[in-house]
Amino acid sequence: MPVGRIILLVLEVSDLERSVHFYRDLLGVPLRRDLDHGGTDRWISGDHAAHSWHESFFHFALYKSKGVVTRDVQLGFPIGDLDEAHARLKAAGVPIDLDPRDEPWGRTARYRDPDGNSVSLTQIERD
Repeated sequence: MPVGRIILLVLEVSDLERSVHFYRDLLGVPLRRDLDHGGTDRWISGDHAAHSWHESFFHFALYKSKGVVTRDVQLGFPIGDLDEAHARLKAAGVPIDLDPRDEPWGRTARYRDPDGNSVSLTQIERD
């Protein structure tokens, strides 16, 4: 049986507060701080913030690194108004990898999170 679509993404971050500020306060991902689930499992224990989208289940979590920081990956989010988000991120001093431009899949821009990951925002045009 083939595997289905991705439903989970966990980033291990160097500074949880800075990453929560970037993803929650600047991008608008509705992260909430969560409890330490105990134990020594690298992927579910420790200080973290997370959000699950339930309509088409996907879980996104940021964990304080236990020695390894997630770096040099690309992830993307849909956004309602890319130009407004771009102006806000630019004003906050977020590094910009790609200014907003039109692509076949929608208007897209890319930014760097506090650990150097590439984060794309795409305004998808609805027919």
